[in-house]
Amino acid sequence: MAPWAGAELSALNPLRAVWLTLAAAFLLTLLLQLVPSGLLPGCALFQDLIRYGKTKEGGPSRPAACRAFDVPKRYFSHFYIISVLWNGFLLWSLTQSLFVGAPFPNWLHHLLRILGATQFRGDELVLSAFLALVFLWLHSLRRLFECFYVSVFSNAVIHVVQYGFGLVYYVLVGLTVLSQVPMDGRNVYVVGKNLWMQARWFHILGMMMFIWSSVHQYKCHVILGNLRKNKAGEEWSFTVTTESLLETGLNMFLPLTTWQS
Repeated sequence: MAPWAGAELSALNPLRAVWLTLAAAFLLTLLLQLVPSGLLPGCALFQDLIRYGKTKEGGPSRPAACRAFDVPKRYFSHFYIISVLWNGFLLWSLTQSLFVGAPFPNWLHHLLRILGATQFRGDELVLSAFLALVFLWLHSLRRLFECFYVSVFSNAVIHVVQYGFGLVYYVLVGLTVLSQVPMDGRNVYVVGKNLWMQARWFHILGMMMFIWSSVHQYKCHVILGNLRKNKAGEEWSFTVTTESLLETGLNMFLPLTTWQS
């Protein structure tokens, strides 16, 4: 085996393997969408799995058995409840270690080691992981507020597999961020012992992107909530498209804030 291949395999920790598997699954799903329905066995089951909400209504006729796996789309709030609690705990643990010197709980430290966290990596920026967790928690808190007080959910449904993926996603993303933190035993290792001296231009840019996207996404959700009561054709379509672009922008701030110089 070539030396570079061995290095790549050794760097493939469990978390990276999970994200690569998910990326491959999404790519395969996209490619299967290009296959004519007549050539794809179980096309109706496949379409039922990947579609959600109103897109299920425009898809092929659904077998009666598929309806047993329906979950109300309003259960989206569960994703953000889990994220606020779990990622809030991770953020609290990181904050305690950074500013109080409290070590991570034993079980969390062992979990991070199992998932591939490496001890004492002095070239990593702790501030990047800290800001990413702060932004993730704030985003989840805002979305939870919107689910309860802004969004108007229809009777649309999602597949139980999609529901399970959403729950697992918000658990894994926080662990992925925290696993990038350099550790010295059960404590966080800060280069130079001054967290704020690690600030870089991409932290500021990522923060500006996060604030701008959050504000405008909230405005779009308010408009969508009002339009659901009285749909307005083109304005509905334009707002949904804008909201999707803003969601993409919010998903970009995590890699930007954790980018290493």
